[in-house]
Amino acid sequence: MDNTFSNITNMLEAGFPLLYLSTNEYSRITQKLRGIAFNNDYKFHTWDCVDFLRTHKKNESNRLAEVCQHEAYDATQDYVTLLEYIRRDLIEGQQDNSPEVFVVEDFHKCFDNNQILVNIRKLSSDMKMFNKHIVFLSPFKKLPEEIEKYVTIINMPLPDRNDLKIRLKQIIKDEHIDPELEKHIIDSALGLTDSEADLAFRLANKVVGLDKKEAIRIIANEKEQIIKKSGILDYVQVDMNLSKSVGGLDNLKMWLKQRSKAFDLKAKNFGLQEPKGVLLFGVPGCGKSLTAKCVASEWKQPLLRLDIGKVFQAEVGSSENNIRQAIATAEAVAPCVLWIDEIEKGLSVGSGEKDGGTNTRVFSTILTWMQEKTKPVFVFATANNISALPPEFLRKGRFDEMFFVDLPTKEERENIFKIHLGKYKQTSITDFSEIIELSKMFNGAEIEESVKEAMFLSYVEDPDRDQITLNNLETAIKQVVPLAKTMKTRIDELREWASTRARLASSSINDEEIIAKTEINGETKDIKRTRKEISEDVF
Repeated sequence: MDNTFSNITNMLEAGFPLLYLSTNEYSRITQKLRGIAFNNDYKFHTWDCVDFLRTHKKNESNRLAEVCQHEAYDATQDYVTLLEYIRRDLIEGQQDNSPEVFVVEDFHKCFDNNQILVNIRKLSSDMKMFNKHIVFLSPFKKLPEEIEKYVTIINMPLPDRNDLKIRLKQIIKDEHIDPELEKHIIDSALGLTDSEADLAFRLANKVVGLDKKEAIRIIANEKEQIIKKSGILDYVQVDMNLSKSVGGLDNLKMWLKQRSKAFDLKAKNFGLQEPKGVLLFGVPGCGKSLTAKCVASEWKQPLLRLDIGKVFQAEVGSSENNIRQAIATAEAVAPCVLWIDEIEKGLSVGSGEKDGGTNTRVFSTILTWMQEKTKPVFVFATANNISALPPEFLRKGRFDEMFFVDLPTKEERENIFKIHLGKYKQTSITDFSEIIELSKMFNGAEIEESVKEAMFLSYVEDPDRDQITLNNLETAIKQVVPLAKTMKTRIDELREWASTRARLASSSINDEEIIAKTEINGETKDIKRTRKEISEDVF
């Protein structure tokens, strides 16, 4: 932010006559420009279609003293008369060399007027000689070809940490806030405009107080409006605990908890960089997506889900523009977690001939951004088929680490059963030895469905009973044919590949052999797979 306004200061001193600032924050940017003008002894004026031309006067401290109606008020009530006043009355008439800045709002609305375009072209040379400057404010970049060579465009950034800290201090006044908490509150407001941050701070202060940790979540939730407006990213509301909601995966949990320290104030002062991201791949249904949700909740950051299907559009150039817009939105609300689920399905690079190379260009944009990004956007990608991803996507520098999520071990299955039984307030089962053996090769999703099925069975037997029995759960488990049996070859190959190429998400190695047999009516039979399953079961 400071660099941007330093550049504007240098441009004004160098005599740049026409600046075009792309921003939605007219009030904040006007205040910043006024500060630059006052500190450098420039006269400062603003113009809009309601108040017309007004002059801002400063006091002895170089602060705003008053805003008064300009002497040319009656003669500058539209864009044409404003430009004519500056060119004829001010420059040609008075030959005044005193430096002046005119900030003009919403000038893009009159670019279809040829008289205005010619006036701008003539002014661009005259104003340099007489030290006059016009700064156009517009919410988006729009310049006709006739004048684009005469105007300098600057994209104005959103409020930085210093701006947000000033806004926060105005609300808390003399109240003391722990520096660590203050840092997290300001981080949670990054990506909001000044007015949005002001309202978010006021809301958090009203609900819980800005001296409470809960204020971080309230402020972060206000970013949902930004994400909704983007149309490509989804804002996922989560309130989960990594330890209580995810069974097993202790290596991954420890790694994530360690990386969460990088967002602390001391870590920033130490020079520690925020983590870039992590890739989880492995057996479907083993908690990859659930972990993404828990991480965002644990770190008290908004969770954004990138739906690759929304990125691709039929119109030429739209897909590339959509992914750039999604990236810009994620960076605007950073720090955040960007979740890309089943990334291999949306970013296959082998179809360039069919789609004219669109997929390849989108993929290239994501790769470059992941390598070069400086904003704290933690990319949480999940994949079931790691072979569909190219090598350049997997190398270090784009992800901090790559974890393999295997089928849960015996101990992890017991932990998962306890989590889901506890979720539904089922506390009657205390001995898990039998169901642990019965649920061999189950993934986490299959364990959860077994608990749900057991509750249905129990309710059908006795609607007045509020607890399931061990027999209900055993019956439900026996009805499930686990995915590991039908996809045995694929999972065996995946385990072999991951054994030397990725970190294990669990500290305990699952050495249980997958057996592609099941029991039907008391008789053990081989599982018959469809032709499609056989053809797809290749790693």
